[in-house]
Amino acid sequence: MPNTWLMVVFGATGAQGGSVVNAFLKDHAYKVRAVTRDASSEKAEELRAKGCEVVQADLDDAASVRQAVEGAYACFGVTNFWVDTKDPPREIQQGKNLVDAVKDAGVKHFIFSGFEYIQKIIGIECPHFDAKGQIEEYMQESGVPFTGIRVSFYYQNFLTYFPPRKVDEGKYVLEIPMGHSMMDAIDVNDIGECVHSILEKPKEYLGRFVGLSGTSMTVSHYADVFSKVFAPNQVTDAKMTTDAMMKKSRRIGAIDLAVMFEFFKRGHPDRDSVLTRKLNPKTSSFEAWLKANKEKFNDVFR
Repeated sequence: MPNTWLMVVFGATGAQGGSVVNAFLKDHAYKVRAVTRDASSEKAEELRAKGCEVVQADLDDAASVRQAVEGAYACFGVTNFWVDTKDPPREIQQGKNLVDAVKDAGVKHFIFSGFEYIQKIIGIECPHFDAKGQIEEYMQESGVPFTGIRVSFYYQNFLTYFPPRKVDEGKYVLEIPMGHSMMDAIDVNDIGECVHSILEKPKEYLGRFVGLSGTSMTVSHYADVFSKVFAPNQVTDAKMTTDAMMKKSRRIGAIDLAVMFEFFKRGHPDRDSVLTRKLNPKTSSFEAWLKANKEKFNDVFR
């Protein structure tokens, strides 16, 4: 039995991968190999300073992926539709390259961050979900010992893609087309500890898909939390529909995102905040996260 287990993390300089790296660096039973496309970047140097082995690999290059997972006990994998491809066939092939490499290397536990295959569930194409859904299917058929995690809407999205929009002095709206349906959300920084707990209990989680969530509320309730934390500003639900989002938004991928929200309403995605807190008892509620990150919203509420 080795003194340390090698954990290979793809997407190590990104949000999910970075969270996984941080969680495993706390556990001296693991050695962390951080995989990045540019091993000379500033972020790569920061990972080295933290104690990671940093290697360079590109998910488009199957040979480099195989080399990156050599000798690994476990591996965390994620593909990035928005940053890397916006090309479903390419993302699917990246995922297949990763699954094949993990299988050939004899990795004991592969944890993949995927999504549901929305087109199969509600009959509407959603490329950034569907590509990961097809990777999940390939992973299941491959025989690789796996756990799939499916994350929720990031709390951080309220800072980037969906911040409260000012409509009048002291009045703001959230333009998220969920109607009266509940929407799960999570702090991306809480994901790593969940992955660590999954890996610590392989008999319980191998062959399963685990939906991660820190909070489940209606958009009106998210708005209420904003109003509470940023009083006297008032934030309300704009009651936007998915059709209106498709027509109004000039954001790249607006249609894709609108379909995602339609799936959240109609497809009943399996996200479990109770299980998430079992995996990571320190998982943040939305209100706690908002209070901790209040200063980051200075440009929104000004």
